Amino acid sequence: MNIIQVCPYDLSIPGGVQTHITHLSNQLVKKNHRVMVVAPSLKKSGFGRKFDCEVNYVTDSKRIGIWGTSIDITRMDKDERKIFRKTMEDFNPDVIHFHTIWNPFMPTQILNMAPKSVKKVATFHDTPPDFGIGKYIGSNLMKLGVRYYFPKIDEIISVSKTQSAAMGMNDENSPDNFRIIPNGIDATVERSDSSEKENVFRLIFIGRFEERKGLKDILEIYKNLKQNHTNRKIELKVLGNGPLMGMAKKYVVDHSLEDISFYPNTSDEEKSEYLGQSSLLVAPSLYGESFGIVLLEGMAMGVKVVGYGNSGYLNLGREYGIENFPTPGDKDGLYKIIEKHMTDPRSTDHLIRKGFEIAEKHDWKNITKQIEQVYLRKQ
Repeated sequence: MNIIQVCPYDLSIPGGVQTHITHLSNQLVKKNHRVMVVAPSLKKSGFGRKFDCEVNYVTDSKRIGIWGTSIDITRMDKDERKIFRKTMEDFNPDVIHFHTIWNPFMPTQILNMAPKSVKKVATFHDTPPDFGIGKYIGSNLMKLGVRYYFPKIDEIISVSKTQSAAMGMNDENSPDNFRIIPNGIDATVERSDSSEKENVFRLIFIGRFEERKGLKDILEIYKNLKQNHTNRKIELKVLGNGPLMGMAKKYVVDHSLEDISFYPNTSDEEKSEYLGQSSLLVAPSLYGESFGIVLLEGMAMGVKVVGYGNSGYLNLGREYGIENFPTPGDKDGLYKIIEKHMTDPRSTDHLIRKGFEIAEKHDWKNITKQIEQVYLRKQ
């Protein structure tokens, strides 16, 4: 099949949707499909993802903040639409697979340009905040989006029950062309030797530096760990970038925190290397998570994971061990869990095996097979 993957986000910026599209596209190529990824132009020309297929950068994007996170706004002008129409005609797609199709405006433009004969598939990745005005406005906008987009799409995929519930979908009211297929992970990654971690307790945070990711919470918890365990070597690696970078670095200086390193621009290989060297992945995201791909990344590397029990993370957390996921915002609860992992690691060693089991079920080979079946499904 000839398959177009439509990404609404800048591929040079770390993100779960970008990672999803990268691995899915490469797996489809391995299965002898012809794939093209369509995305906005890269903002960071020196940073890119490794694709085994063609990537077509069709227009510029502008990143804006909303409800403690950020999105890319994209819109093809008249000339860009003309060029893309010719590109699409030459590629002759059998399937166009949209990701977060309602992210304005480029995916909708492509939807409207797509020939009727082409199968249109959409994966929905996003969820609104769990509280406040963002929850009210976001959930209502998503339900309006469902009414507009669902009739125009041949096959609908949600990455989790959390995400599908945000759209108002459940077992009783979901259409026949709706299904849940979770995010995937490369479960075959090379794992590090845990013996390297014995003398140092290494924490790692991976995520965009924005309010909802709980960056300030992990910094405060790290400060307390350093103060309360002066006889223990503790380190923290912080991978990511974003609007709270200034706040984070000021917090480090104000509290004279040592053994903390920031990595604003890491490749996938570097991220895997730092993750594999870690004792514990901490994911203190407060809200707005649909699944928890970062948790799978840790599990696949044989790294124990903890975090806040937002509804998205609990899709994995319930199976992994819900005691590792306190209520979002419960810094004392998360501190105690991290402290237990540090002071009594043998009591949590079973989580390494559990993590491997969960990661294996979500290996991209299995997930791609499910998505491929959606592409081939007769209507």
